[in-house]
Amino acid sequence: MEQLETRIIFREVQSFRNNFYLVSILYPALLTWYIGIHSFIFGKPSGVVNVSSPCLFVLWIIFGLFLPLVFYCTKYVTEVRDDGIYTRLAPLNRSFKKIPLYIVDECKIKVSDPLVEKESDISESPRKVSPVVILKLISGERMLIRSKKPEELCNAIELATAQY
Repeated sequence: MEQLETRIIFREVQSFRNNFYLVSILYPALLTWYIGIHSFIFGKPSGVVNVSSPCLFVLWIIFGLFLPLVFYCTKYVTEVRDDGIYTRLAPLNRSFKKIPLYIVDECKIKVSDPLVEKESDISESPRKVSPVVILKLISGERMLIRSKKPEELCNAIELATAQY
């Protein structure tokens, strides 16, 4: 079956490389590297209870190699095409999640505070919180899409829904 080519109106790729994520991923990685070197190279037990070598090796593979590699490669991809809005967390999701344009009722840019779960206009924001694009669907549900360029994303969604 042939697939129709759809034109990409907007595409944004975001990476998760900020200091909070960096510290939360590198701390366990560096700790497992230290314990592994301390146990395998120097032959000394790591801590009060000596952990078996196979168990330590598995922990080193997971927290010392796999988790930092996944963190480094993870990207959030948002695309607005002629037939819908596509989002994907690569490489964890192999395919895009499609939001068809016919179910999008309204598109707005608001400020959303995840700690309080409150939405407000950008001008009414009491502290520095990043703006988000909020989609109101015809079913009454609301979807939040984070973007570094929310104005461009909202304009692309409005353009695509006008063409649809």
